[in-house]
Amino acid sequence: TYYYVVNMKRAPFDKPEVRRALSLAIERDAITDKVLKTGELPAYGVVPPGTGDWGDGYMPDWASMSYAERLTEAKSLLKDAGFGPDNPLKLELSYNTSENHKRIAVAVQAMWKALGVQAELVNREVKVHYDVLKENQFDIARAAWVADYNDPQDFLYLLETRTGVQNYGRYSNSEFDDLMRAQGQERDPKARLDEMKQAEKIAMTEDAWLPIYYYVSKNLVSQKVEGYETNTKQIHRSRWVSIKE
Repeated sequence: TYYYVVNMKRAPFDKPEVRRALSLAIERDAITDKVLKTGELPAYGVVPPGTGDWGDGYMPDWASMSYAERLTEAKSLLKDAGFGPDNPLKLELSYNTSENHKRIAVAVQAMWKALGVQAELVNREVKVHYDVLKENQFDIARAAWVADYNDPQDFLYLLETRTGVQNYGRYSNSEFDDLMRAQGQERDPKARLDEMKQAEKIAMTEDAWLPIYYYVSKNLVSQKVEGYETNTKQIHRSRWVSIKE
């Protein structure tokens, strides 16, 4: 998952309405279809679809709104938070050196500008960037996670209070934490999955992250190849693959 993390310890990003406004204004389809154009999937949740038995990714109610409706709602939220033409929200958007990271940041900067938000882009070398994240010295910053193992917990634990510095934005919610502790002790797979889905919904309702897109694997496969089937883990056993004449 490619996402922007929000610093919960720094005002005004501790205000839910500010985080929601910023998330509403990100046109994820435009980023995947017009900026990247390499098959990535728009993201609205923490856990990528197809992880373990997760099924489809999280989708908020507002995802079905038109972009114009979302901008109207976002402007109203910012106004409620005390921001407007006479008092524009100013922030730093940090990203590590990469042409794609820069292109995405520039696109998001323009989307936020439509709300009257003034975002200054800050580029850092990758080690410095992640040191800044771990030290919680940022406003909003680019981050990403690729799972170590095929289970939703490997994404959701990043938002637990006990995770520490890898919880870059220092998100903390006791109900979320309780559900994550419970899933770790749950023996019923279905109940465990339900607890994690509840946890993700809590975090996304509070806009703990601003998800941008889900990564995809890219393979060039000849039409002569038989038995090659796409799968999340990208495991393709040679015993099942053959070349047709």
